[in-house]
Amino acid sequence: MGTRSNKQRICRLFHGRFHGTFHWRSAEEQAWLDLAPVGREFGSPDYERLEQLDGYAFDVFGDMVLVHEWLFHPHPSLDDMTPDACASTEAGLQKALDLLAGLKLGACAGVANKSTNQD
Repeated sequence: MGTRSNKQRICRLFHGRFHGTFHWRSAEEQAWLDLAPVGREFGSPDYERLEQLDGYAFDVFGDMVLVHEWLFHPHPSLDDMTPDACASTEAGLQKALDLLAGLKLGACAGVANKSTNQD
């Protein structure tokens, strides 16, 4: 077999891979890539709302473990919903942010009371 025939055989083997007829991914891989992003994944419709809630919660608690606990435990002020579930709408997000603001003010007031009592 000469060089020219080898080159032609190799070109026939790989032609589809470089010209769009061959898919490098399996069907299962492609199905995973075609899934729409949800929740906290970048590109999902809820991404900005949840990012805002996460950032504000971290500002209040200062620890991601505490933030995670707070986000995924039901709260009576949110009609026994988790803050994460409540934030699926703009109104729910505002309720969760108001709750966080109250927690932050309470924490600041507690620190202020401690400092005045020590003086």
